[in-house]
Amino acid sequence: MKTRIITAAVCACLVLALAAPILVLADDRPHEGKIISIDKSAMMMVVQDTEKDDQFTLYWTESTKLKGDVTIPELKVGDRVHFAYMEKDGKMWVTELKRSEKAKT
Repeated sequence: MKTRIITAAVCACLVLALAAPILVLADDRPHEGKIISIDKSAMMMVVQDTEKDDQFTLYWTESTKLKGDVTIPELKVGDRVHFAYMEKDGKMWVTELKRSEKAKT
């Protein structure tokens, strides 16, 4: 009986230990949303996350990695984008950006 209780406790600890890194990685996953405003001269855009109803003010630099067939001048309000970012100096800096859907014209 004691062996079963100890085995169950060890298994529960292993499950928790293995799940913790997955939960941390889930917060680091790229985000997706629709561009609701863009200021190309300020190198800034606001993206609306449609799932969580969050808004992200994103900044990009010349080193931002663009994936797929998109360039910054081609981006428009209404485009859906998939992005990864890092926070620095209180701002969200885009590290990778991919347009997942063009705005309907």
